[in-house]
Amino acid sequence: MSDQLNAALSGQAPTALAEDVSLATPLAAPRIAGRDAASAALGRYQQALAAPEATVRLKGDEVEGVVYSASPGGRETEIVALARHNAEGLIATIDVYGRPWPFMAALREVIAKTDPSLADPSLGSEPYAPDGPTPVWVDHPAVPPLAQDVTLYSPILREEPTGKDVVGPVLKAAAQSFSDLKVRAVLDIDGQSGFAVVIDEYVDGGHVQQLVEIFTLNDAGEVGAIRIFTRPWLVTANFRKSMYALLKDTLGPEFWEGPDTEEPLPTT
Repeated sequence: MSDQLNAALSGQAPTALAEDVSLATPLAAPRIAGRDAASAALGRYQQALAAPEATVRLKGDEVEGVVYSASPGGRETEIVALARHNAEGLIATIDVYGRPWPFMAALREVIAKTDPSLADPSLGSEPYAPDGPTPVWVDHPAVPPLAQDVTLYSPILREEPTGKDVVGPVLKAAAQSFSDLKVRAVLDIDGQSGFAVVIDEYVDGGHVQQLVEIFTLNDAGEVGAIRIFTRPWLVTANFRKSMYALLKDTLGPEFWEGPDTEEPLPTT
């Protein structure tokens, strides 16, 4: 894994960023503009996650990224950071997505103590639409069949549904909760069989939810695991409410618990 990329995405190598770099974070809707501001925000995430481990490298034609795993407060949390470079080889844009949102809620509380603006969930008065460079949409790759023992690492659930008979209905419910899916990029997984898809989709209220879906394949070429990361915070929180209404009778209460194991994450 590129030490320079990892350092830049951790806020430790500001000179690897273009002066006009822009950063989209998992929690707040507006992009952060400028090298100093973006690097400082990345550093605050690094600090809040307590030095996360870089676990997976993603590589595409124009986008590359890193998946980070951490357990702040004993809660396993993951983020994925995607970077695009400009003609000079400097990082021009960074987009960061997170999962699972029950634990991202706790991360939000930590970040709010050091920089409230990074934890502000406000979307404004209009339906959320991401800003930044105009995307060039690409085709969604074909997704192989689910393995019988497939595991879903959901963006909204505390626990991981396992087994085709359980994961299939969850994915079907998700498909009922969004529309007009568009693909920004497709990336390979370094050293593993599988791929990642960067997606924009419309959800309740006309908001755009942004996702990174990582499909890992088993030896038979079937989907053995799916990891889904989303942003921004409030759009995903509202999406979670819609999914709860569809799946509360399918998935037990342990799937919906929040950071406090005694209480469910609010759905309103």
